[in-house]
Amino acid sequence: MELGLQDLAENVITTFKLKGLTLAVAESATGGFLSHYLTNVDGSSRVFLGSVVAYTAFSKNNLLDVDIDTITNYGAISRETTEALLQGLKAKIGADITIAITGIAGSTIVEGKPRGLMYIGFSSGTQIKIEEFNFFGTRYEIKAQTVKAVFEILLRELAAF
Repeated sequence: MELGLQDLAENVITTFKLKGLTLAVAESATGGFLSHYLTNVDGSSRVFLGSVVAYTAFSKNNLLDVDIDTITNYGAISRETTEALLQGLKAKIGADITIAITGIAGSTIVEGKPRGLMYIGFSSGTQIKIEEFNFFGTRYEIKAQTVKAVFEILLRELAAF
């Protein structure tokens, strides 16, 4: 079930090139899956500055400066942590557009939150948007649906630039 992910990735990279914008991503639950598709596009290095896979609370704190109090008070899977990931990524990499993903793709309930719950954050300049999704299927299918949603968000938001 590829959902046309590579075609979407190519559209995203092409759009970034045309608009002269750069992108960086922070991935948690998707574990680099989004970055995989972006870097499969020839010439993506012209716009894709990099990614951080911050899979645990420890790595969120140490790699992207997400405050442990934010994780403790709201959970690693929350709007607040997603926003903190965006801010940390912007500070570390400084891309025009940043994306952050946190959620649950596995088979267990985490922090009392259901499998398939995903938060996707988008940031450009001072604008931050965070969307909540509930996906279903296998771990792979949930990750693929999340990546597809990121590509759709990017294409929608880039249309305004």
